[in-house]
Amino acid sequence: MSTVKIFTNKDAVWVNAAGDAVPIKFVPKPDKTKETLAEKIHKQALAVEDSLIKLHAFMSDAFAKVNELIKEEYSIKNGKEKKVGKGSLTWFSFDRSIKVEADINEIIKWDSALMTEALELLNQYIGSNIGENNELIKGLVMDAFSNSKNMIDSRKIFQLLKYETKIKNAKFLKACELIKQAQSIDKTKLYMRVWEKSENGEYRNINLNFSSI
Repeated sequence: MSTVKIFTNKDAVWVNAAGDAVPIKFVPKPDKTKETLAEKIHKQALAVEDSLIKLHAFMSDAFAKVNELIKEEYSIKNGKEKKVGKGSLTWFSFDRSIKVEADINEIIKWDSALMTEALELLNQYIGSNIGENNELIKGLVMDAFSNSKNMIDSRKIFQLLKYETKIKNAKFLKACELIKQAQSIDKTKLYMRVWEKSENGEYRNINLNFSSI
């Protein structure tokens, strides 16, 4: 819930961040101007945020409809069902002056206990094996588990799992198995971009920031 409070000249007393009551006659003029501007910016920002949320919902529905249309068209032409829904999807307006791109990304959640056990096994494997391939695995493990954000790097984890068929070591294979067990889909997120064709024939991306929605 918002705690925003805007003071105006109608308020005899203004209250600052420390909770001190300040009679309006002692409030500096620059602070009064900043208060007015902050209110206007806040209102417009909320309106833009609301518009983005509504636009994102509309575009998500549009994606679902186009997704179904593509599946129907594929089924009619090929006599079998097309699995559409993950990855990327692009479509155009009739004269191709508008391009819409959609990407579905799965947000991965990792079980911390299983990942801790997997990391221990990987470190044991690294410590008991020497070689060029081992140095590569060591780098992947460090990047995946000990990155600057102190979070599991899913991309590095999946690169590590690619070596499951190449490294025939019991501890390494057990670690890979634990990693796969630790993985679950927390949610999927739809990212969409809209482009318009300019006079020179190139597409310009319409700047919409949906990353926080």
